[in-house]
Amino acid sequence: MKEEREDFRDEDIIGAVNRFKNSLISGRTKYFDVAEFEGIVEQLLEEGDLQSSEIAAKQGIRIHPNAIPLQLKYAQILISKGSYAKSLSYLKTAEQVDSTNPDVHLLKGSAQMIMGNETDALLSFRTAIKYAGADVDEILYQIGSVYGQIGNFRKAVKYLDKAVQANPKNESALYDLGFYFDQDNQLHKSIEFYNRYLDIDPFNQYVWFNLGSVYNKTENHKQAIEAFEFAYALNDKFYMALFNIGNALANAEKFNEAIEKYHEFLAHEPENDEAYCYIGECYLNTEDYSKSKNNYLKAIELNKNNDTAWFGVGLIYWIEQNFEKSIYHVKKAIKLDDENSEYWLTLGKISKDSGEKNKAIYALKNAIRREPENNEIWLTWTDTYLKFEESGNAIRILKKAIKNNADVLLKYRLIALYFELDKKEEAFELLPIALMQDYKKVEFLFDLNKELRNDKRIKKVLKEFEIYGRN
Repeated sequence: MKEEREDFRDEDIIGAVNRFKNSLISGRTKYFDVAEFEGIVEQLLEEGDLQSSEIAAKQGIRIHPNAIPLQLKYAQILISKGSYAKSLSYLKTAEQVDSTNPDVHLLKGSAQMIMGNETDALLSFRTAIKYAGADVDEILYQIGSVYGQIGNFRKAVKYLDKAVQANPKNESALYDLGFYFDQDNQLHKSIEFYNRYLDIDPFNQYVWFNLGSVYNKTENHKQAIEAFEFAYALNDKFYMALFNIGNALANAEKFNEAIEKYHEFLAHEPENDEAYCYIGECYLNTEDYSKSKNNYLKAIELNKNNDTAWFGVGLIYWIEQNFEKSIYHVKKAIKLDDENSEYWLTLGKISKDSGEKNKAIYALKNAIRREPENNEIWLTWTDTYLKFEESGNAIRILKKAIKNNADVLLKYRLIALYFELDKKEEAFELLPIALMQDYKKVEFLFDLNKELRNDKRIKKVLKEFEIYGRN
């Protein structure tokens, strides 16, 4: 909400706040005019001192009982405290005095919305918009913020977009649109609105940082690095920007450059265990397993609860075929993060490789409970049974997988297994179904069994499907 306090400068607010704080210590109430009380309440809210801001608002109302701005400030505080019904009572009084004040209706709508009364809230919001005048973009922005607060991002975006239409230079609305589109995975729109913000204010380090994060998600690593570099250039104490330059370089597979950047970050934050984990991952990708392990172990030394580091060491021992130590470290990671399906899957793979069938199946069952849509878990489970020559169980698991997971690769894996076991009729019964779902992924079948590419009957099915099935 916009409040008009002409000729009331920042230093005036600071002075008023200090005098008010001194009055709280001395226990003597001091006089402040309405504009001063407004400034005091706002400043205290910004500082997160809800209790003192409430005292200031109450004192202001006692001294200036007809001051609508102070009534609104107090109602705002009550909403922040969760006292919605009480805030509505104050707003009712304010509305009787000034029924065309858009902030009265905006706050009413906010309280009603949070209380779950969307119908009344919408009526209040419409009235706020009706009386908004030149500040309509700010009112629309605040409505969008309310919807964002209750988690309704779709409607939040709707009102924020209207705010930008009313005022293309509303920085707050542009920022929030960038944020909400990022949360909704509409990354190109997020980039658009962050860039529109930066066209107005190119010196906001946080917007550059957020933009870099979104570019990273779109795998546009070059622009991600540039955005993080801008953020760091604007504030050379913004070390997370430096850290994320390393992340972007690693994502671009520039592992040596990433390692240098992580070390630059560690020069400022030497106790950051996550940085050592990322360095360990970079060395893992360059197959320098000794340095990788050392960095993961350094992360554990700094933070024994870093599950990623325990897992990283487990991976290296697995590569080195030291199954006992590998399993020990992966189990440590699982103890710290029991819900991580990747940890359980990896434990299953290591147990399979070490010849422990029952332990492998146990781990894979735990993985699938946590992520049934992950086809790699189902395929690993299948391969585990096949390793121990249990083809019937392998078929059973794939059939179960297909019921629980729509990924066509599972069907092609079952088809390949049918051919491997000379169950051709079952294979040819399932093949058209898989082709209908995704014709191009038939290449997965041929990757599994190259000889099938030259099978005459398969060629005939593919030809018929090309002519009829895809029309």
